[in-house]
Amino acid sequence: MGRFAASVLVLAAACNSSSATPDASADDDAAPAIDAAIDAPRGTVCAAQPLCETFEALPVGSLANNANVGGFRADVQTGGTLAIDTTRAYSGTHALKAHINAGGTGGGGRLWAHNGALFAPTRRHLFGRFMMWSEREANSIHWTIFGASGVVPTGPAAGHTATYLFSAADDKKFMAVFYDNQTQQDCWHHSTQLVPVAAPSDHWTCVAFEADADAIHYRMSLDGTPVTSFSVDTTGDGCLNVPGTTPWYGPSFDQFYLGAMSFHPMSGPLDVWFDDLVVDTAPVACP
Repeated sequence: MGRFAASVLVLAAACNSSSATPDASADDDAAPAIDAAIDAPRGTVCAAQPLCETFEALPVGSLANNANVGGFRADVQTGGTLAIDTTRAYSGTHALKAHINAGGTGGGGRLWAHNGALFAPTRRHLFGRFMMWSEREANSIHWTIFGASGVVPTGPAAGHTATYLFSAADDKKFMAVFYDNQTQQDCWHHSTQLVPVAAPSDHWTCVAFEADADAIHYRMSLDGTPVTSFSVDTTGDGCLNVPGTTPWYGPSFDQFYLGAMSFHPMSGPLDVWFDDLVVDTAPVACP
């Protein structure tokens, strides 16, 4: 049974970061193993976790922009949709579905969480995981999957709202992004790991992550295998609006989002399903 307290919509920052990287080859991180064990037993029992959502208790149907559902607030932009959907689910019968249209200027949808047990007080270190099923390889310069944001408490960026974004780039590979709302510091780090596509194996991928604001660390794993090329420590590959070596700053996280949102035209339509989300202050294992 999903649970979380009240949420609030926040401004998501547009990012533009693209540099050519090699096609998938021997330098790619190891592909996540497709093993029947990842599909059984299915299901998440929400107990002591400060944010846990299986989507089973949420009403099925499309979500309007700014709609409140299950303690989240929907952010739905022109060029996409967001829904609680029954087409497929990792466990139970409900999952979150985000859709982005082909072409256009981007769009999509995601759920934002704010306040509640997870963010009372604000957090400097988050862990989590969710199940993800992506239908096809559509891409744009930058589309986001999940992230966390908050206000930087000290240092040169004190008082600025900053976001740690876990995203996909135009090479169809994962990309870490940092964005400062006040200065428009827009920085990125490319990985060599392709965003997994479910077809033809019908495989749900477990995406686990860590966001550490004190150490300025981004970490991610797929089905329990670390994506080492994704790791960020202090800074990345480059930036817009500031020198490329400018440090990334650590906010006190008070918001988290999950979904699919593009800030640039998509090469084709994109449909992604998410299920069994858990966010905590300690590492969260894949099922």
